[in-house]
Formats: sequence, C-alpha cells, structure tokens
Amino acid sequence: MIEPASFALAALIVLCGFFIFGISGFGSSIVSVPLLVQMYPLKVVVPMMVIIDICASLYVGRKSSSDANIQELKWLFPFSLIGMVLGIFLLIKAPSEPLLLILGTFAAINGIRVLVQRNVESRDPINKWWAMPFGFFGGVFTALFATGGPVYVSYLGLRINNPKVLRATMAFAIFMLTFLRLTLMLVTGLILSWEVIGLAVCLLPVTFLGIWAGTNVHTRLSNASMRIAYGSILVFAGSMLLIRQIT
Repeated sequence: MIEPASFALAALIVLCGFFIFGISGFGSSIVSVPLLVQMYPLKVVVPMMVIIDICASLYVGRKSSSDANIQELKWLFPFSLIGMVLGIFLLIKAPSEPLLLILGTFAAINGIRVLVQRNVESRDPINKWWAMPFGFFGGVFTALFATGGPVYVSYLGLRINNPKVLRATMAFAIFMLTFLRLTLMLVTGLILSWEVIGLAVCLLPVTFLGIWAGTNVHTRLSNASMRIAYGSILVFAGSMLLIRQIT
C-alpha cells in the first residue's frame, strides 16, 4: 500500500528530477534516487525508475535523436553493457547499506564537480579510448542505481563542445540505455513487482509535468545557472543520504 505522505514527497522529488532532465537531457535518476531510497527500498526504486525513464526517454530521446552524435555512442555502448551486467549482479547479491553509501558519495562528489567546473571553457576533445572506463563505470552505475548519467556526460562533455549536440546525445543515450536496463531487469525478475509497477504508474503524471517545465525553461536558462542548480541538488541529495546511512 502506498502511504499518502511518502507518495507526495516522492512525487515532488520525481518532479524536480525530471525538471532537470527536461533542461539537460539527463540527471533525473541521480537527483531522484538518493532521496527516494530514504522512503523505499533500493530494489524497488531502481526498477521503478527504469519504467519511468522509458516513458520519459520515448519522448525526449526520440525527439532529440536527429541532433545526437551517434558515432560517440557506438564507442560507449559495448563497454556500458559489460558494466551493466556487473551492476545487475551487485544489485541482486550485494547488501543495500554499502551500496547506498557509495551512491551518496557518488552524488555528492558529482555535485561538487559540477559546481566547481560550471564555468570551464571548451577544450580539445580527449582520446576516444577513454570510452572504455567511462562506458564500463557508467554501465555499472546505470544498472546499480540508475545514475550513470553523470559518468556519461563527463566523457561526452570532454568529446563534444556544442551544448545542443551534447544535450541531444545524452538524451538519446539515456533512451537506448534504458531499454538495455529493462531487458536485464526483465530477465532477472527485478521489475516484475506490483509495488514497482504501481508506484511508477502513479508517478508518471508528475514525470511528464517536470519534463514539460524543464523543456520550456532550458532555452532561457544559461548553462552556468542550470549547472549551479543541478550541482546544488546533487550535493544536498548525496549529503542527506550519507548522513542517514552513517547515523
């Protein structure tokens, strides 16, 4: 049974997460998951976010695919798939407490990185072979926490200088990776739960509201302002999760 108070807070969290997604093309899960796991089990939150991400990505990912740099993603996806297999294994077998500590640390560090680097100017692209470690660890975090976006954007941001192409490439990457996650979770049975499906369906209206609002705002908001907001939310979410786990 879904408790009204918990659900109302979860809806607000998902609204904020997909508002960020509407602006940047990624970031919904890394914002939402560290806060949602304080109300629901990790093995409920991650499959639930897969269902929600599919619905969101069907809209944003397909719409953005014409501007995406598909060649960059061809280098990332093979290594991502290897990482996702490991991530699913850890989600099933590993205890939740150390995983949540890793998630909180990951979110807080990424938030600090975003805030520190918000005004970094364009630079020469890094070597494409960096796709190997970035793709692998992005796949692990994508399957384990549904939070691989910051890893992928860290790599793609060092390969693509055009903000419009970067946003489109990230949105399309999320679109494709979500279906890989869905396949793996169907095989393992993680997503075949009425609690997971019911919660996801109930949260879909605020998901689309957040995407709509973010999409309308992203053309007016400067990159620096967006990164300040995104980084601040990450630091807050990661810190709250770390405090909860430590105490």
